[in-house]
Amino acid sequence: MQEVWDNHFSAFAAFDVPKIMLDYDETSKIATFNDVCFNNQTHNEGYTTYTGVTQIKGFFTSLFDQLDKKLANVNNIGPLGEVAKGNGGPVVKEAAEASIHNGNVFLTWRTVSELAKPITLATDSFSFKIGADEKYLIDYQSIVTTEEKSECTAGPGQNPTVGSEAIFAAWDNHLDAFGKKDVDKIMEEYDANSIVEVYDNREKKLDTYEGTARIRTMFEGLFDAITKGAIDGDEGVRIGLLEIEPEHNSVFLAWASNSHPKATDTFVFKGKMIARQNIVVTTKTPPSQGMMV
Repeated sequence: MQEVWDNHFSAFAAFDVPKIMLDYDETSKIATFNDVCFNNQTHNEGYTTYTGVTQIKGFFTSLFDQLDKKLANVNNIGPLGEVAKGNGGPVVKEAAEASIHNGNVFLTWRTVSELAKPITLATDSFSFKIGADEKYLIDYQSIVTTEEKSECTAGPGQNPTVGSEAIFAAWDNHLDAFGKKDVDKIMEEYDANSIVEVYDNREKKLDTYEGTARIRTMFEGLFDAITKGAIDGDEGVRIGLLEIEPEHNSVFLAWASNSHPKATDTFVFKGKMIARQNIVVTTKTPPSQGMMV
């Protein structure tokens, strides 16, 4: 996977469409969401998908044009730190135990404001698959951006939220547990191999939670923050995007609350268990000290 990522990162830096397309095939999918268009999960305005070589090639051609094909227009490459400052960016998590579900890359970035359509905030989550020639390829890539000057395109309509695959029952459990703030119930989907990463746009800070004990602590803190953010008993929790992708073992979620005005999750499932979960939040600026997730 490191080899695939090295190709992807160098191709992006060079705005080389043919090179970047070496990482995708006809079943690869990119899903994008402009969170300025946050409305409700059924209408999913600002949500666009690109499946297969032709559509994904068109996506990157358009994105590179938006960036004016100048690497200087891209900054805050993380989430570990600013790449340009020499203190690291995304980390490639190689697949373990002969399972592609464990392979993951989590990337954050932004653009300069001088562009015609600047990207104030951006995050990508990549999961992988093994192609026909036994080479790793990008299976599913979810991208969340904040683009005030871009149009809120009509969404394709929500994917089915019910089905026979294990991911549907697992997701129902997760969503119900989240709504009830039931830590014991939500932990039914995590095991010792699960990894959750949380990046706060406001603080430019990444926290990693590996294994059940750490993930439980994360949810306890998150639920406490949401509860404390209530105004006249209203926590302001709402969902703007919910897309379940059984063919890619993934769920793509955008939500918000009073405590977390922006929040997006990309889940990668292994059966009924969550193998990887990448979360990007923009926490509300508190009167004094910063709020931790």
